[in-house]
Amino acid sequence: MKRIFFLIMFAALATSSFARQPETGYRGFIEWANDLRSEPGFFKREMNYHTGVSTSHGYQIKPWIFAGAGISYEKSTQYSSTILPVFLQCHTDLKFGKYTPFGDVRIGYSLTDGGGVYFSPSIGYRFNWGRKMGLNIGAGLSIKGYSYNIMEIYETPEGYISLRPIGKSRSSLAFFSFRIGIDF
Repeated sequence: MKRIFFLIMFAALATSSFARQPETGYRGFIEWANDLRSEPGFFKREMNYHTGVSTSHGYQIKPWIFAGAGISYEKSTQYSSTILPVFLQCHTDLKFGKYTPFGDVRIGYSLTDGGGVYFSPSIGYRFNWGRKMGLNIGAGLSIKGYSYNIMEIYETPEGYISLRPIGKSRSSLAFFSFRIGIDF
């Protein structure tokens, strides 16, 4: 994975590192999304890694601000866990001389694990890939809400020990996120 990352970085720098501001009108994003979380395990901490794709589409209001909506699908490489949020996105392309950093905020609802809030701010850099395309590399944080059953241990009349649900609770998970993708 490190080789792929460095190859993409080299290709982006070789083409051009100075991006033009996007033009007003339709704009779309397709990204390779990665989320990483360190979780307490039974004997040691474990890494939970999700990878997948996200896409969002909307309108470039001004050369520096985009508003749109999107969906993301990420699957865990170790567990049977998925992240499937739908979100509203606000993306700002800044320009400081020849440099073009960006800020991105996604707010929505996660459709998996009983549903919950989805919030993902990130920052990054945009590389120009021609007149209307750019390569975006960004890092940030993803917060995903979920719900779970609260269980109670009880003894059955036959003398067996069993579990029964006594309610539901909500919580959230925070992931370090890394995205690389194109805008068009």
